[in-house]
Amino acid sequence: MLHKLKERWGLLLLSLPLVGLGVSFLYLGVLLPLSDWTDMKNWEPVQAQIVSARMKRNYSEGSTTYRAESSYRYQYQGKSYSGDRVDISTGSSSDNDFEYHREILRPLVHAQENNMTVTGWVNPEQPEQAVLNRDLRSGHLLLAGVFALIFGALALGIWAYVLLARPDKTDVSEAQATLKPWLARRDWASATIKSDGKTGMWVLWVFAAFWNLISLPSAIGAVGEALDGNHVAWLALLFPLVGAVITYWAVKLTLRWRRFGPAPLTLEPYPGAIGGQVGGTLEVTLPYQADNRFAVTLQCLHSYYSGSGKNRERHESMVWQSEGLAQTARTAYGTRVQWLFEVEHGLPVSEPPGKRYHLWRVNIKCELAGADFDRNYEIPVFATGEKSRQLAQVSASNQHPEVAQKREQLLESLFDIRQVPGGVVLHYPAFSSPSSKMVLIVMGAIFSGVGLLVDADGFPAWIFAVIGLPMFFGGLYALLSSLDVRIDRTELVTRRRLLGVGLGNKHTPRSEITKLFIDESYSSRTGNQHTTYYKIKAELRSGGCKTISHSLPGRELAQEALKSLSLLTGVPDA
Repeated sequence: MLHKLKERWGLLLLSLPLVGLGVSFLYLGVLLPLSDWTDMKNWEPVQAQIVSARMKRNYSEGSTTYRAESSYRYQYQGKSYSGDRVDISTGSSSDNDFEYHREILRPLVHAQENNMTVTGWVNPEQPEQAVLNRDLRSGHLLLAGVFALIFGALALGIWAYVLLARPDKTDVSEAQATLKPWLARRDWASATIKSDGKTGMWVLWVFAAFWNLISLPSAIGAVGEALDGNHVAWLALLFPLVGAVITYWAVKLTLRWRRFGPAPLTLEPYPGAIGGQVGGTLEVTLPYQADNRFAVTLQCLHSYYSGSGKNRERHESMVWQSEGLAQTARTAYGTRVQWLFEVEHGLPVSEPPGKRYHLWRVNIKCELAGADFDRNYEIPVFATGEKSRQLAQVSASNQHPEVAQKREQLLESLFDIRQVPGGVVLHYPAFSSPSSKMVLIVMGAIFSGVGLLVDADGFPAWIFAVIGLPMFFGGLYALLSSLDVRIDRTELVTRRRLLGVGLGNKHTPRSEITKLFIDESYSSRTGNQHTTYYKIKAELRSGGCKTISHSLPGRELAQEALKSLSLLTGVPDA
């Protein structure tokens, strides 16, 4: 127990603010209003003369909060008193429920303008205490209760983890940890590796709950402000829309977990081997069907922090990746999935989590009717050079016949190649790969529209146009332009056209070209799925280079295209 407390003292410190927040929401948001509401049932009615009534707005970090304020005079048992408490809420705190405060304020403003009185309530034991509205805000009470429950549950969860969960590290000796560092981590102490399916599901549900509880009240308040003329407030509706998407993904992960369960992976060899092979087997509780295709992606990633303070974020960049299809077989429990990759020398080994570290992750995915199988496993990979013995009959997943065929079809769709004497002509037509370009155009149009059309009333909405216009026109140019590249015995010629109109030719003597090589263009990420795009370039003797292909998804596809071009043109490849 003491060992756990020493190892996880940081988590205990983290739980203290959560406890404080939970207690604050419980006391100030639930217990105190309930106590006041109960006491006010015995307060007596009086007629109050309104002296002032106004809506107080507070602006802070891009958000607006409201508070109905009023001062009034009243008489009780022949004595005059003054008060300023409007409702059951204590203190002078504000919130973003604009509609509530507006409804409270409306009769007070009317009474002040027409020199009328309103009914208030006075404490008979302390007549200097009075309130104009003693109704309980049930929605406000419920929201505070939910926050108290969430923060309290998080604190209890942290305490339960600190006291009950097994340590992350095993009790191996320092000598063993030096020789076999994977044994020092409890989740890598055997060849059986758990997926992140359950953890990811719960994390997403907690995040969805927090996001929706915070964004929905803000959005409701923003609607009232937008109806009053502040049109930029409509942007607040984007937040509950994001919350709905997060909830949708949480439901999808839950359905996947319920359908397939833990589905642990058994590595072979163990650990995965740089300079050798990385492979594994898992049993999936899915009736075997020969046409089910399990796609496998093995990645080496660099995880690091960027930014500082509030803007500090963790990022992942891809170092190496290989994709393929697993082999499947029928078992008594459902379907056996086996996969194997050859891994070259010189790649980074798995490192302990820190500010900057390298990790290896395998994703196994199968699209099915209903919930898909989609699991990620962080696996130990070290420079042991080992080969798999149990999977010796399994062919490399990235050389699966269907993968090779799909690669050829993709190359044909991306490359319009025509041979000419001494070389080739490559044609990249306009309107090719339209989906990614249309996303850029649509997003650019939305941002530009907000920046150019919305009357922000002091908010610098033009920033959206600065971001959106380059996105819109860049996507439009990429969609409408075509490129022709000709490499023959005498020269390299590149010709760009926009809607058929030539934008000029660029000529480079063939003698200037030393080699063809692939160069990383950009990367995209969806969840834990990374895709890196590459361009094929010609290196020049002058030290520059010329781009001769559009972006190709994945290193293996780019390398295959590079070999084909090198073979057809006679220019050596890197």
